[in-house]
Amino acid sequence: MNIYKTTEVAARLRISKQTLVRYEKKGIFPRPRRNRINSWREYTDEDVKKMEHILGRGVTLIELTMVMVMMSILVVLAVPRFQSFYFIKLNGAVKKVAADIRYVQQLSISRHESYKIVFDPALNRYEVRRSSDNSVAVNPFSRNSFVVNFNSDPQYKGIDVASANFGGTAGLRFDWQGVPQNDSGVNLSSEGEVRFTYQGNAFSVFVGPNTGWVRAQ
Repeated sequence: MNIYKTTEVAARLRISKQTLVRYEKKGIFPRPRRNRINSWREYTDEDVKKMEHILGRGVTLIELTMVMVMMSILVVLAVPRFQSFYFIKLNGAVKKVAADIRYVQQLSISRHESYKIVFDPALNRYEVRRSSDNSVAVNPFSRNSFVVNFNSDPQYKGIDVASANFGGTAGLRFDWQGVPQNDSGVNLSSEGEVRFTYQGNAFSVFVGPNTGWVRAQ
C-alpha cells in the first residue's frame, strides 16, 4: 500500500498544500490518518481517489462554500448602510413635518385667521385646513390640496405616524397671533407631540405652548 505526504497529494490534485489542509478542516475532504511518530498526515491511494472524486464532482460545493462566506461578509457590511438610509429617510420626513407646522403658524399670522394641521395615525397622513370652515388649504409649492400621505408619497413612503397628541387631540391649531392650540381651540398648556417610526427608528416633533416653538428629537 502506497503512502503519500501532503505535498505529494496536493501536487497530484493540482491544488496548494494550504488549500488541501483548509478543505480538510472545513470537512470537504476526509481527514487522513496521522503518523504515530511525527503526526504527519499520511494518505493512501484510496484517500487520494476519494479526494479526486470530490474535486471532480464537488467544485460547485467548494464554490458554494466560498460564496456563502462572501455573502456573510456582504451582509455584515450592508446592514449598517441600510440602517443609515432608514435613519436619513425618517429624519427627512420629520424635518418636512416640522417645516409644515411652522408654515401653518406663519399662515395663521399672515392671514389673520386660524389654520390647523391635523394628523391621522390610522392612515399615516396629515392635512392643513382652515379652522373656520375646515376646508383644505393649498400647498404653496405644488398648488394642490395640502395633504401628505406617507402610504403613497414617493419620497417618504413607509413612514409611520405612530401617534399625535396636542392637548388631547390629533390636530394642532394656531390662532391669528400664532399661539398653538389643540383642535378644539384650547391653548396648549404643555408640549404637543407627533411621533414617527420607520424600520426600527423613531423621531418626534414637539410643539411648545405659548410660542409654538417647534423642535425635533
